[in-house]
Amino acid sequence: MPGIKSLRRLFGVSGMACGGCARGLERQICQLDGVRAVGVHHLTASMLVDWDEGRLSIGDINAAVSRAGYRLIDRHRPEELSAILAADISRISLRLAVAVMSGMWSMALALVLYVSVLDPDVAWWIATASGVLALPVVFWSGAGIFWMAVRSIRLRAPGMDLLIALGAGGTFLLSIVSLASGSSHVWFDTATMLITLLLVGRLVDLLTRRSTIDALKALEDTSVETAVRRNSAGDETVPGTAIEIGDSVVIDAGSIIGVDGIIQEGQSLINRAVLTGESRAIPAGVGQRVEAGAINLQSRIVVTVDRSYGDRDLDRMGGAIALELAQRGSTASRADRIAAVLSWGIPGLALATVVAAPIAGVAATDALLRGLTVLAAACPCALSIAAPLAQARAAGVAAKLGLRLRDPVAFEALARPATVVFDKTGTLTAGRPSVVTVEAAPGWTGEEVLRLAARAETGIDHPLAHAIVARHGREEGSGGTRRERGAEANDAEGRRIGVYGADRDDGFTTLAVRLEGIVIGTLGLADAATAEARSTVTRLQKAGIAIWIASGDAAGPTLGVADALGIPAGRVRYGCTPMEKAELVKAGLGPVLFVGDGVNDAPALAAADCGISVSGAHSAAAQTAGVVIVHGGICRLLGAIDLSRRTVSITRQNLGFAIGYNLIAVPFAVTGLLSPSMAALAMLASSSSVALNSLRLTRSLATPSPGSRAQRVDKLSEAAAR
Repeated sequence: MPGIKSLRRLFGVSGMACGGCARGLERQICQLDGVRAVGVHHLTASMLVDWDEGRLSIGDINAAVSRAGYRLIDRHRPEELSAILAADISRISLRLAVAVMSGMWSMALALVLYVSVLDPDVAWWIATASGVLALPVVFWSGAGIFWMAVRSIRLRAPGMDLLIALGAGGTFLLSIVSLASGSSHVWFDTATMLITLLLVGRLVDLLTRRSTIDALKALEDTSVETAVRRNSAGDETVPGTAIEIGDSVVIDAGSIIGVDGIIQEGQSLINRAVLTGESRAIPAGVGQRVEAGAINLQSRIVVTVDRSYGDRDLDRMGGAIALELAQRGSTASRADRIAAVLSWGIPGLALATVVAAPIAGVAATDALLRGLTVLAAACPCALSIAAPLAQARAAGVAAKLGLRLRDPVAFEALARPATVVFDKTGTLTAGRPSVVTVEAAPGWTGEEVLRLAARAETGIDHPLAHAIVARHGREEGSGGTRRERGAEANDAEGRRIGVYGADRDDGFTTLAVRLEGIVIGTLGLADAATAEARSTVTRLQKAGIAIWIASGDAAGPTLGVADALGIPAGRVRYGCTPMEKAELVKAGLGPVLFVGDGVNDAPALAAADCGISVSGAHSAAAQTAGVVIVHGGICRLLGAIDLSRRTVSITRQNLGFAIGYNLIAVPFAVTGLLSPSMAALAMLASSSSVALNSLRLTRSLATPSPGSRAQRVDKLSEAAAR
């Protein structure tokens, strides 16, 4: 509409403890007049807001965030958020240490009461001692949990915090009532166990969040922090932050380019793979543009800066990752959704019991005891550990399979993928060229052409030189000389050998081999698809999963790889920018997986339901992905899918056990047929069943001996294909 100015901005938010916090804050900000859209992502502590500046100011947004109990950071600065999270990790670690130490002794005394027949007076004092030891856990270690529970009510986003607070508070209060009546039946150990378990989960979540924030920081490490600035007084080395638009920067051969700008002197070959995934080094000369993060392979160049530090393409890519994550928001897990329902239902049922029992003739004291017993009986111990135990087991199995699981929600999406989008270079291919064709001119053989080419390329540090020497099988002569557009050397008879690029657009990097200026043959080099890629893509296609390729490389190489893998040309996108990859992912039929390895893949990894980085990926990609292939090839994706399916199945069974326990125990507690002691024993049985069921995941995916690794991978692949 005319006259309306829309603003869209990414903020940082400090103080969020879980996905429930993010969803509650998102709901609060959505209610502000003038807000069009909002996304809050707790892993990156970010909030993306689209609003009408004429009806709402940043001050109004800040006030709303403060009322919700959080702190708004005007700009999403990864380094500042990382420092805040580091402080939170230290604080939670200390509270967890106190909870473990004090709670351990409280549980030990409770165990004495459970297994021993003691004099009532002695038992009462032991129970009291158990309560005293539980005090630091409940009132200090668990203080943040109770505060978050109150906050979740205010935000109308109840979750595990509220459920744990009710369970721990209910059992603690019930134990106090029992002690006051002279009984030694107490459940302080339950309260301490619940708080300790949630603190463990909170610490793991904080560590995951910091690693996600570090993904944004990792982009800064891709480019150099210093630059050589040229001026009238000569060359000087200065910090990258001191470089301004219009400065001349000297970049030597072999160096990472640290600025965005236009070449004003020199010409060279530029490797842009880290930014675009383009497999071939491209020639660049005066008047052409280069970007930070690319590598200058051949000769010194001087660049005139056209973008300041912080506004380079590389910096914008980091902002794009944060935007994708914030736009996606925080997804509630199945356990969180169940906890949200129970956190309203159980207190309501307990209150109804206290009010209704006296009407049925129950004494007010007994009615209160029944209400507290409902809170204790519905204590979410089994629910709180149902998903974490399965995920912990899955993480252990994943480590044996060469995988690291970073995001539980993303890992869950891996179970039933509908679409998989692959990056090409370094993901489906080896990430380095190899000689795939050798054509000899009449009168020459392929072996002779390779031998002479290897003589010219021996001793030269360049991907094409390495590929030629590797195909020949050994180095030849004392070493060639790198020229502006190729390599040269003399053969044993003193004749001049030259290897230069040929102008052909057939999907290969074509090099002409010359002897005394006469072409004696050509070499075709390409970054070919790996055997593992062929096997993996075939199995995924047999499972009915749509396979796409999104590459920053040119049409020829990309379509060549797609053809080798049996992927239709209609599902291939080449020459993609990082954001075009992300848009393709968001447009796909979900759940969508994206598999990649480079900085240019990070936005797409963030946008996918589950991003997977391959072995050897850039740190920005690995830190952004939900699942990381640490060791092994791309076939590990099949094992990850199978592991995710089994983990989801185990988690569902665990949640079934937890809910079934509540359905059985709560009615007995309401009617007074379940004593607090029986409730505690039933809860222990429920928790044990969840723990034992989680062990099945380890057994079902137990790894055989190293000698049968190939068989193990094949079985996992077949399971994923089914």
